[in-house]
Amino acid sequence: MSDFPYKSSKYRYTAIRFIKNKKGIFGIPKINISADFECEITKENGLYYETDGEIVIYIKHFILKDACLISIDVEDSEEYEIKYILCEGKYIAFDHSNNKYIFQIEISGLLGPTRTLYAHSILREDGITLRVEENDIGRCAGKYDKDTYPQTQIEASVHYTFAAREVLRHMGIGKYLHDNNLGYILLLGFETCNELHQDYPPHWHLIFRWPYFCGSQAPHIYIDKEGKMESNVTYIDGISGVCRKYQTLEWCKMVDMYGADVIAFRLVEDGGMELTSPGGNTYKIAPYIREDGVKVYCDERYIGNITVKNDIDNGQIKLLWNNSDCIQSSYKEIIEYDQYTGTITKIELDDSK
Repeated sequence: MSDFPYKSSKYRYTAIRFIKNKKGIFGIPKINISADFECEITKENGLYYETDGEIVIYIKHFILKDACLISIDVEDSEEYEIKYILCEGKYIAFDHSNNKYIFQIEISGLLGPTRTLYAHSILREDGITLRVEENDIGRCAGKYDKDTYPQTQIEASVHYTFAAREVLRHMGIGKYLHDNNLGYILLLGFETCNELHQDYPPHWHLIFRWPYFCGSQAPHIYIDKEGKMESNVTYIDGISGVCRKYQTLEWCKMVDMYGADVIAFRLVEDGGMELTSPGGNTYKIAPYIREDGVKVYCDERYIGNITVKNDIDNGQIKLLWNNSDCIQSSYKEIIEYDQYTGTITKIELDDSK
C-alpha cells in the first residue's frame, strides 16, 4: 500500500544565511560544496533565494551522527561583501582570501527542521514563556513579500503577547501552573522569514503547553489588516489534523492533563479578547491601536495599557506598562537582542515609572 501514514526520511535540509554588507543589491554568487558523503545544494520548493539583505541556501544531506563536515566556498561579488554567515543559530567563522569566502559547517547529529532562519527573542518566567519573532521586511520569504508586508499585524501580535503576559500575571496563572507542575502558557507571534514554516495568515498564539507536549491546546488567533483579532482556530499539539474554529463570543476552555479547567478565553465583537479562570475575574485585552497600544480591563474596569516598540535595526524592544491604579506597579522594560538571531543580550527593568 503506497499511501502509508508513517513516513520518515534519511535526509535533512540545513539552511545557511549569508548576510550582505549592503542592502538592496541582488545577485547570488557561485557557491561550491564538498563533503565525503552525499549532499547537494537544493533549489527545490524555493529553497534557494535572496532578499534585500541576505542570501539563503539549503543543503540536502544524510542525517549522520558524528564528525561530518561540509566544506563550502563562495565566490566574491563585485557589488557587496558577505558580512556574516549563520547556520543553525550560530555565527560561522570564515576566511576571505583569493576572491572567495571559505568555511565549513558540521551537520553531525542535526535533527528536525533547520533552525537557521529563526530570529527569536525568548523570555521566561515561572509558568509563562513569551517569544518575539524578529520579523524584518528585508528578509521576508514564503507567502510574505514587501508589497503585502503585514506590519500592522506584526505590531499587533507583539502587543497581544505582552498584554496577555500581563493579564496572566494578574490572574496568577503562571505561578499556579509552575507550582503544580502542570506546564506553562506559551505566547507566540508569527514569523515572516521562514520558507519551511509559512506562518500564514498573520496570527498569534496563546498555547497551554503541557509538560510532555502532546495534548497541549494550541489556539491560533488570527489578526485582520487593522490589527484586530478575528478568529480562533485551536489545534491539539502532537495529534495531526485535530482542530476546531471557535466563533466570536464562544468560550475556548483549556484544561490540564488531568482534565481540570485552568483558563478560558473568547474573542469579542470589537476585535478584542476576554480571559477568565474558575472563580476568577474576567479580563479584557482590547484591540490594538497604533497610537495607544493595547488597553487592559478587569471586570470592565480599565486597569492599564501596554505599548511596545521594536527596533529591529538596532535589536531593541522597549515595553511600557502603565498601571492606572498604582504608578508603583507601572514599569518599563528594555530588551536588547542580536538582530540576526534574536538572542537576548541584555534586559533592563525599571519599575519606578
